[in-house]
Parts: sequence; structure tokens; C-alpha cells
Amino acid sequence: MKKNNFRDVKDLKILDVYPLKAQFNKGDKIQVAVELENTSEGIVRCKVYRFHEIILIVEKNIENLVKEVLFEFDVRIDEKDSTMSGFGIDVELYQDGKMIHSKSTAFDILDSFKCAPRYGFLSDFSQSDLEDKDDLREMNKYHLNVVQYYDWMYRHHDLIPRTDIFIDPLNRELSLIAIKDKINIAHKYGMKAIGYGAVYAAAPDFYKENKELALYKNNGEVFGFADFLYIMDISREGRWHDHIINEFYKAVKLGFDGIHMDQYGYPKEAISNANGEEKVRNLRKEFPILVDDTREYIESKGETVNLIFNAVNNWPVETVANSKEDVVYIEVWPPNDTYQDLYNLIINAKKYAPEKQVILAAYMNPFLEELNIPEDKAENSTLLTMATIFASGGFHLLLGEKNGVLCDPYYPKYRIMENEDFKSKLRSYYDFIVKYEELIYDFDIIDTTMVNTGGINGEYSFKGIKSCPKAEAESVWALIKEKPGYKIINLINYSEMKDMNWNVPKEKLSSEAKDIQVSVLTCNKVKGVYVASPDFQEGKALELEFKYVDGDQGRKIQFIVPKLKIWDLVYIVY
Repeated sequence: MKKNNFRDVKDLKILDVYPLKAQFNKGDKIQVAVELENTSEGIVRCKVYRFHEIILIVEKNIENLVKEVLFEFDVRIDEKDSTMSGFGIDVELYQDGKMIHSKSTAFDILDSFKCAPRYGFLSDFSQSDLEDKDDLREMNKYHLNVVQYYDWMYRHHDLIPRTDIFIDPLNRELSLIAIKDKINIAHKYGMKAIGYGAVYAAAPDFYKENKELALYKNNGEVFGFADFLYIMDISREGRWHDHIINEFYKAVKLGFDGIHMDQYGYPKEAISNANGEEKVRNLRKEFPILVDDTREYIESKGETVNLIFNAVNNWPVETVANSKEDVVYIEVWPPNDTYQDLYNLIINAKKYAPEKQVILAAYMNPFLEELNIPEDKAENSTLLTMATIFASGGFHLLLGEKNGVLCDPYYPKYRIMENEDFKSKLRSYYDFIVKYEELIYDFDIIDTTMVNTGGINGEYSFKGIKSCPKAEAESVWALIKEKPGYKIINLINYSEMKDMNWNVPKEKLSSEAKDIQVSVLTCNKVKGVYVASPDFQEGKALELEFKYVDGDQGRKIQFIVPKLKIWDLVYIVY
């Protein structure tokens, strides 16, 4: 009797699937790793998707007990897709001609991280972190292609430590070798390493020796945080301006690809005593000058630099958005409390800088350990916040160290995610924004929500749900966009949400909506209608049947969206 080489099907599975880089550049060989458990002989098939279309299938035979398979292939990019191209991947495991398991991931090909800046963070740089290679390896699986190295420095005014082991401003023992090691590992994964740098913060010893460089209140007191930090005058008239730019240059020489230029949201106006003359400084005017001068100086030294400036609570986005920063970055605070506020921040920033992507640092307070909030309620609020930011066309600084979620502006207070189901959902959301990035983040996208649905607008209508063109309680938000060749509908389910504050725990998510009838007035010849969601079927696109019906302004196409959990992306191809 012939011995059966195959193990029990239930013991054969794909453990994980992920690209070997957070992003690929044009001309790169695409590499996708497949981790297997208890496998014997069989076939692993890799399908590559562009939206709903399969563009490539690659297969490999696997031998007994193979634990990992690496797929390598090329993808050609049309010139019209020159800035960003996202792809989905399904990996299927076959035995005896039957598919027994599958998993999905995504990858993209970008001109630059600036086209799709999926921002992550690192904040642990102790000597023991030299042995920790898993943080960036896990971050790569979320496709985080640009990483902020938070509080890596010796002092705010004196960035580069003189010795390997040093004590940071908050008394943490850090290692310069560990920092350099993590920069090198980030580069291996195709990530940009961005060093944190406060633009005007100095330690007490520096202030005491340079009081004329500080900024003062109108009562003569110095601006600062107790005895911890003092705020310096960033204007060109003061010596601090050139000093901090040179510190940023040293950080780039150390190996960083750029600087995260931080400020604290105040003072908005202050008194300077530079050169012995009292003057009022309006910082909304000074910040963009500092950004531009930083770029000019570092590039004049022959270095390439990426700059991300923190517009704290949207201030002063109207001036810094048009500076020589690479993206628009906004740290969100009250009174920007609602889901609609998140959308407004993103849309407003895009008006000032339509050629730049927008990142929101929206720290998820429900995950703070001292609040002792049940994790499922914090997870619910996080998923809704992510869906809102992503559907609005923004990116979310959220994930980093050790599968950690940011819940506080002091990044070392991040919360490690223990729930495997929630981690899987996070992976699905980040896969999704890569697979469909041209329908979410393309610079050609126009938001037409307020002129197409709700009120007197009848171009887009919905039945089976209470829809709204704004993010309002107890409704489904219908966010309408378009770009050449596509009409796009984002549906966000707030139908059972009574509290629209994005940063409070959510007892539960809204119940799944089903059979949503959508009618769309269009003069274009429709080729197909599709729906995809990070909440279902690993983000795969489903083709929807449609028909034409008569309306007041002409014929409309009509179709049914089968279900909506949190976020559905509907796209009409013409």
C-alpha cells in the first residue's frame, strides 16, 4: 500500500503573508514572503490584483515541511500611474487540487513615501533594543513606510549624544548604537527614518547661558515648561535659528532621512529680545521661514532631507502647508473632537496644499492604561477613527513599537496590542488603504459630497439607510468623490452612534446595514460597479449588478450594496 505523504488538511495553513518592503520603488523586484505551518507537498499560488482585476498569477510547488516561500516578480507601471500604484495579493494553499487555506496582503509602488506617507513611530532605544529586530519587522507588515524616531536625542537643544550610552531629558537610558541600528533596519524595509526635533525647546542650562535667545510673555516671564524646557526665538534675527538648523543637519549626517519638526501649539505671539531690541514675534509667520531655511541649509551641504512640521491642532496650517515641508501633519486636540472635525481638518489642509498628503496624529486616549477602559471599547473607537480619517483622504499616525498604538503625546506611553483579532483588523485596514490607494489618496480626487447628495442634491441617493453628507450621529455618512474614470462612494456606519466624539470609548459598533439601494445620476457609460471593505473578505472587491432607472434629471444607475459594517468603498468605473 502506498504511503500517503500528506498530513491532515486541518493542520496545513498559511501563517502569514507580507511584502518584504513597506513600499517598493519603480523597477524594484517585488518580494512577498509566505510563512507556512506543518505543510507537506502541495502548491502555493500567488494572485496579484489591481483593484478587482487579476494581473498576475505565480505558483510554486512546495516540498515536505517547507516553512517559508518567497515569491519574486516584476510589475510594470504605466506612466499615467507615476505617483502611486497599489496592489492586492491573495496567496492560496492547494493540496490534491483543492484550496485548503488562503491569506491576503498588499503592496504598492511609489515615486516617494510622500505620495502615501503611512507614518509610524519608534520610541524605545535602550541597549536591550539592539536585540529587538521584531518592532520594525512587524511595522513593515502594516506597510509603514516612514517612521518617526521619537525622543531619540541627548537634549532638545543638543541632539547628538557624545557616548553610546546616554541619559535622555526624561532620565531614560538610551543607546546611540541602537538608534543607528534601527535606522539601518528601517532602510532595509524601504522605510524613511525621521528624527524628532523640537524647533524651539532648550534645556535649563542652555537658557541660563542664553536668556536673550528666549521668548517672553507680555508680563516679562519666559515661556517654558516649569524648569524642564524653555522656548527660544526661532526668527532669523536670533542665534537660535541657525543653531537648531545646524543640529538638524547633524541628525541627518547621523543617518536620519529627515526631521519631524515639533512645536507645542503656543505661544502664538511672544516677545523677543534678540540683539537687545524688544520685538513682537508672530510665530505663524516664523515657522514657514524656519522650515524653508532648514531645507535650504541641509541641501546646500549636499544632503537630501525630508521635513514634517507639526501644525498643532491645525495651527498654523495656513502658512506652513505652503512651506517646503513634504507633507501636512496635524496633531489633533480639542476642540476638534468629532468625526466631522477630523474630516474638516483634512479637507482644509488639502485646500492650502493640494499637492501634499495629510497626516493626522490622533492619539487614541481610550487605550491609556490609567483609564482602565475595556479594550474592546477602545478598539471600537480606534476602528471608527481610522475609517473616518482614511475615507476622508488622510493618513493616521497610530502604529509602531511592538504592535503598539499611540494613546498619548509622550510616545513611550504607547499601548501594546495583545488582542490577535484586533491586530488582524488593523492589518486589514492598512492592507486596504494600500490596495485601493488611488481611489482614496490620488491627487486628482475631487470631493463632491456637498453638491451631490443630501438636501436639494439628487445626484446620489440611498434607500435602506438614513444617509447624510456629514458625519452625524445615528446616520450613515455618504462621502462622494470622483477622479478621471471613476466615481467613488465611501460609506461610514455611524447609524447607532449617539456620541460623535472620536476619542471616547465606544460600547459597541453599529449593527451591520444590509441591502443598501444606491442610485447615481451619471452621463458616462458605466463599465462596472464594485464594492470593497476592510471589514469583509480581506478587502477583496465584489462586482455589483446594476440597472438603469428613470429619474427627474435623466436615467440613473441603480445597484444594491449587500452589507456595511464600518466602512465600504464603492467605485463606479467608466
